[in-house]
Amino acid sequence: MAYPSYTPVRRQRRRRWLLTLLVALIIIAIVVFAVRRRSDARGIADYLAVAQQVATEQTETANDLEALFLTVTDVERPEVMRRLEVLRVSLETAVETLAGTDVPLPAGEAHGYLVAAVGSWSSALDLLDDAIVLVLDGSAEAGGTELLEESFDFLRLGDLAYGQFLAAADGLDDEVPVGDIEVVAFSSEERSIEYDAQIVTLRLTSVYKLGELHDIAVTAITDPEPLGERFNVPVVPHSEQFIVQAVVANQGNEPEHQVSVDLQLIPTDDSEERVTVKQTVANIEPGQARTLVFDTLELKPGGLYELVITAGVDKDEDPENDEWRMVFYQNENT
Repeated sequence: MAYPSYTPVRRQRRRRWLLTLLVALIIIAIVVFAVRRRSDARGIADYLAVAQQVATEQTETANDLEALFLTVTDVERPEVMRRLEVLRVSLETAVETLAGTDVPLPAGEAHGYLVAAVGSWSSALDLLDDAIVLVLDGSAEAGGTELLEESFDFLRLGDLAYGQFLAAADGLDDEVPVGDIEVVAFSSEERSIEYDAQIVTLRLTSVYKLGELHDIAVTAITDPEPLGERFNVPVVPHSEQFIVQAVVANQGNEPEHQVSVDLQLIPTDDSEERVTVKQTVANIEPGQARTLVFDTLELKPGGLYELVITAGVDKDEDPENDEWRMVFYQNENT
């Protein structure tokens, strides 16, 4: 599909919008957090130590986000979503850390910028999670690209605010013995990934395995199992009880819920009635398997039967593995 190009006017409008939002965030942050103040040099040192911790953690978050996009073609969809969740939690923890930090009066301006930066990055990750799902699962009109664009805007906004934080922190008391604070930049030009919504959309949609994939497969074993054949038909030894264990596996990349598993025991003798038994798998995660036991089945010695087990979900990619069947005799009672 064709995407609209960025015009200079659009860039200018976006830049003005980012600056306006940045100013608003800073004002709110300063008003809310400046009430926590300690004015002594020790207080500044303690505050900058917390800021250094937050900066170090978010440098790792920015690096991990870059690595996620660089390796997105090599991992499965559940792993992509898991790693995004880890990054999102990291930013939420940083927001909570700053909310509980005592802020000395001289550090009020720097703190306002830092809170704005971390808040912007956190908003970006919240949007990014939803945006990627829309891109992978939705149509071109679903809005995933636009949400990606908004998420990347928040990354750049956070970087801009963080740069102002570093400038403000540099103006604090030079006699306070604190180390150099990490430079955090999610969207730096030095990074290997370009946070361009259109490019990222194309990259995501080009990887089939990242798309939503539903695939339920079913197999079964019987107890007793067939021993030998008669006219090329398996023969199950005679027993007082006939048990079927159906194994349902999720071979897709999405959790499945309320998966219906149907068993049919079909006799060839008209004097016997067809037996139908239904069970449900409440929840099955990607890569997991569930075993269901059907133990209420009765066979007639010497009878010929067809056993059919089916399981499936909507939009199943491989209907052929949704069914397992076996034709068999039960041996006579000797």
